[in-house]
Amino acid sequence: MDEYKIRLWQPEDVPALIDLWQTAFEDDRAYIEKYHSMFLKPGACLVAEADGKPVSAMYIMAGPVLFPPSGRSYSTFYTYALATDPAYRRRGIGTAVYEACTKLALTRADAACVLPARAEQYAFYEKANGCVPVSFIREAEFTPDDLRGVRAAEATPISAGEYYLRRKSILRGRPYAVMSGSYLALETYHMQRFGGGFFSLDGDVAAVEMDHGVCRVPELLDADNDGMDAIAAIAARFPAEKYVVRSPVYFTSPGIVRPFMLGSLDPERDAHLPADLWWGFAFD
Repeated sequence: MDEYKIRLWQPEDVPALIDLWQTAFEDDRAYIEKYHSMFLKPGACLVAEADGKPVSAMYIMAGPVLFPPSGRSYSTFYTYALATDPAYRRRGIGTAVYEACTKLALTRADAACVLPARAEQYAFYEKANGCVPVSFIREAEFTPDDLRGVRAAEATPISAGEYYLRRKSILRGRPYAVMSGSYLALETYHMQRFGGGFFSLDGDVAAVEMDHGVCRVPELLDADNDGMDAIAAIAARFPAEKYVVRSPVYFTSPGIVRPFMLGSLDPERDAHLPADLWWGFAFD
């Protein structure tokens, strides 16, 4: 294995960090730069340096506050966007960076959370650090044909601030995560660039974003029915090849229940999170 050292990021690393991210995830460069401008603070990224350059990196950001029904809240730090130079992969470097990020995050919060980018990566993160699911979601996919003939709710655009308040009211008394203003700001930026928005749907709410012909609904909150009228309303506003909808497992919205966020909990803080905790939209 090549020799490497793990250290905190330095300002001169930024061009290499952006290149690593774009190579690993093929994200829009403007989005990557926006993330860095908003979240790349001192102590917010660990880098593996080899051969005099960053070859792997992962970000650490303050995450949502989790509110189980017990009434006790739990702080989280979110480990995000693990990226390794293709020439240095399969040598354990990325795993070491992730483990170091988790340890650092747990000095700052009750839980260190990570959202795998693809289904096959869940096993990697669970094996690498022994983390476990701390949130499940209900996820469904629809084509335009699936929604033809479904009665549509009335969709009304609302501001991020109003969405936040409506969200909090709908989820009160259930296990959920409270998003920070910076989360909402980055989500809003993404919507403005690619299409989408926050909507009220006959009393329910949804966040909507477009992604290369796919309409993603990372959060549909419909506590009283199955949400199909809300999904039909979104489809009427956003023509797409496919619709991917996520909602809490304790609502009756359609979809398959699956693990979402993984986490490592600090045993000394006695953190116990319910499996049906709703995280909400996240950067995946």
